[in-house]
Amino acid sequence: MKKKSSTKSVIPIRAVDFVMYCARDSKRLRAWYQKLFGLKRGEEWNEFWSEFDTKPVSFCINGPNRTGKAQWEWNGPPAIALAVHDIRAAAAACKKRKVRVLKGPVETSVCWMLFIEDPEGNCLVLHQRKDGTAG
Repeated sequence: MKKKSSTKSVIPIRAVDFVMYCARDSKRLRAWYQKLFGLKRGEEWNEFWSEFDTKPVSFCINGPNRTGKAQWEWNGPPAIALAVHDIRAAAAACKKRKVRVLKGPVETSVCWMLFIEDPEGNCLVLHQRKDGTAG
């Protein structure tokens, strides 16, 4: 019998939604992954964001921001996106606990994202899809 944890989580995680790599040349990098591994296009695909259909967890490439809008500047180390039920509640919990927020919450056409940093400097993305799905 599995022992239940007595610790209640501050921000419950539903699933891992995606892993993101940043690229200086996103078109070149996504072509490399497509040719070498045969990866197919996922749900979001535009000038700077390439989401591959690698169920159950998406693999994404984020390229340079050419929009001129600061909210779309996400360059940095690789990041894992953890699905949450409520991005605003997650943002409030991070603020209350003095977690370093790097950006957000940012709204895209399909989701909301909050970029945070763990105590070792690793980037995490807290992610809420608009359709309510996770994983």
